[in-house]
Amino acid sequence: MINDLILLALTLLLAAAAIEDMARLRISNIIPIAVLGLFVPWVAVVGWDNDVWQNVTLFLAVFALGAGLFAMQWMGGGDVKLLAACALWFDWNAALPWFVYVTMGGGVLALVIIAVRRMVPRATRDNSSLAIFAAKGPIPYGVAIALGTMMALYMVGPNPSGVAHMPAFVKPLR
Repeated sequence: MINDLILLALTLLLAAAAIEDMARLRISNIIPIAVLGLFVPWVAVVGWDNDVWQNVTLFLAVFALGAGLFAMQWMGGGDVKLLAACALWFDWNAALPWFVYVTMGGGVLALVIIAVRRMVPRATRDNSSLAIFAAKGPIPYGVAIALGTMMALYMVGPNPSGVAHMPAFVKPLR
């Protein structure tokens, strides 16, 4: 039960990051810090596994890669921090499905945003305070990171539990 509450809190944090990124094209530092912080009670509740070192190395590798992408101005700083914080929840076996979910989500997100920017009348876009409507503006990739991570959490499962399952609060919805 407690592990389901931790996953719910993580899901709500990821949703908050996605909403904030769409509205402001920024992700507050507190969200990646909270995502990192939730991993400690997660490990305490589900139990320590000897392969948690994989989670840490994946976190470090994603952060290093993200720092390089940030230096080349290909990715925003908030996106890099959120991506690295989310990486901590997965081991090397789950890394590929997680990257696929995030990447596919990013592609679909880009197409949807391009379509929405073309369909929304120019007067509405110009008068809107939402950063997502900026003409030829950046794509809020935090949305894809959040959605891809949520999919990976519930379809592949986080490490150290490693069991792909839907949490108890989602099962009644089937």
